[in-house]
Formats: sequence, structure tokens, C-alpha cells
Amino acid sequence: MKFKSLHLGGLLFIALTLSACGSGSATVEETIYEDEPVDQSAAVQYEDDKMIGTSGPPDKENKILEVGISEWEKRHDGPTTTGQGISYHASYDDKTAVRNEDGTEASLDDIKFGQKVQINPPRGDSFEGYAEEIIILDMTYEEKYEQLLAHNDGIRIVIMYEYGERLPEEMKDAEPLFEEANNILENTGKQVGASWHEYDKDFVADFKEELEIEQFPAVLVFDRKGMLFKSNDVEEMFDFLRGMKE
Repeated sequence: MKFKSLHLGGLLFIALTLSACGSGSATVEETIYEDEPVDQSAAVQYEDDKMIGTSGPPDKENKILEVGISEWEKRHDGPTTTGQGISYHASYDDKTAVRNEDGTEASLDDIKFGQKVQINPPRGDSFEGYAEEIIILDMTYEEKYEQLLAHNDGIRIVIMYEYGERLPEEMKDAEPLFEEANNILENTGKQVGASWHEYDKDFVADFKEELEIEQFPAVLVFDRKGMLFKSNDVEEMFDFLRGMKE
């Protein structure tokens, strides 16, 4: 799934955040992915002998599976580090075993974009690059929806569209959308984040089906737990935000 984000979350490439704290004029801050601090407090779950990361579909022509292993690679770096991305190109062949986490047999065709996988053996001090085993891991709701969920106590506005679709001005132009949302939630202490996502039916979660989106482009509102609002009309979304103040 292709996306761009305008929210300071540390996981995304370009970010923009407005804070609805009643500070008068809103500020716009642009940050670069590799310089953004990221909370790595959850990194304690990563073990040296279990290299876990997020993958996309395999490159069958070159027999390579690219896996993002940033959190595993930085498992000893402490609670906070930069968001610089680290990827691992795992080569495979007909001898590579592919299975699900429960031990049942799986196929490389089961690996979708955003899938969490474990590569055995893990990368060592020298670069080996060959996967003897690929394990397709179970994923939580939070892991599948990480790109959409708010990363703080505020909200995230999500504009989701299909490839090649022309967005209306009120969905395409970020600053007016942010300013209006920020003004509505002024003095609530809530941060407003937003991201633009190109719908991909081959993503590990089919958002169109799971969120019952009937028509694109759609405007969605999420908090840290899940979707709060869904519409095809930005003004309806603003009305929903006004209702949050009551």
C-alpha cells in the first residue's frame, strides 16, 4: 500500500503535525524519516535468535524477500532511537521451508505487503542473506492497522483513495484540512494527524472489505483503538469533530 503521512509518528517518511492546544496559529513542521525519534520501548520483545520484520510480496524473478528489520536490528539500542529504516534481502530457493506460526505448511503466495515474518537463520555479524526457513507470523489488529491508528491520544484523519483517482481539493490540500480540524478541536488537548493512503487489495489487511468502504475516495477518522467515523464528505467529517467537543 502506498501512502504519505502528515503526522509525526516516526514510522512514516514525511510528517506534519498540528496540536489542538489553543496556542493561536498552528505550526507546520516537516521532518525526514531517518531523523525522527521513535519510541522503541516495545523492542524488548525482540530476541537475538528470532529475526522478525515486515515484508512485502516476494520477488519471484530474483528469488528475494525484502524484510524491514529496523526494530529487530535496534533491539539493544534502548527506549528511544531514530527512525532510520533497515531492510534485509533474504534470498530463497526450492529448499527454503515456508510455514505458518502454528506450524502448518504455507506458501510464498501467502505473503502479502505488510506481513510480519521471521527469517531463519537471523542475520549475524557477517551478511549471509539466505533464508533456510520463512515463518509467516500471526498479526494483531494494532499491527495490521498501524498506518491508520492515531499514535497518541488524539485522532488521525485518513484519506483513502484508489490508484489513479483524482482527489477533490478539500481532500487533496493538506493545510486547510489541518487548520480547520485543529481549530475545531482547539483547547481539547488532542493532536490532529492525517495520512493519505492508496488502497491496495493485496495489503495484509483489505481495508475496503474490513472497513466496509463502499466508495472511494473516503475520509476516515481513527483514534488509538480503531475507526470512529467514515464518510465520503469532508464537511461531514468536520461535523463529527465538532460533536467530539460536546
